[in-house]
Amino acid sequence: LRKKIKNMLFGTSSKTYETFQITYILPDGKEQVVEAEERYTVLMASQSLPSPISTGRRAGGNCPDGQCGSCRIEVIDATGLSEKTEMEQNVLDAVAQGLPHEGRCREVGAPQTPNTRLACHVRIVGNGGRINVPELVNYDNLKGDEHGT
Repeated sequence: LRKKIKNMLFGTSSKTYETFQITYILPDGKEQVVEAEERYTVLMASQSLPSPISTGRRAGGNCPDGQCGSCRIEVIDATGLSEKTEMEQNVLDAVAQGLPHEGRCREVGAPQTPNTRLACHVRIVGNGGRINVPELVNYDNLKGDEHGT
């Protein structure tokens, strides 16, 4: 579907993208291997899971500026994953300190480790990444009540 959308928006491209495998360790301990195009983020690739990585946004979408810090993951093996950027570290630090985002207060986040990353910042650049996912989107919580609110 994504390839069809790309072709509709940008025309047929002669560039082909390699696909790489990464492993998600889900909250229940099960492992799932996902194939994703190079340069996809770990968050984008999680759309292939039974439920995507939870971001606090509806249906696992990411925030518009990549600074909400709610798509925290733990990287078990960074093979095939992009390096942590200064911006990503700044967001993690802001979450750890409970600094406001988009004019709203945010709770102080759990302590970060050297392996704490943000799924919307981590890009897939090769095979082998292993990601521990603390929470997936719970679709039952998104349904609302019987009146659709």
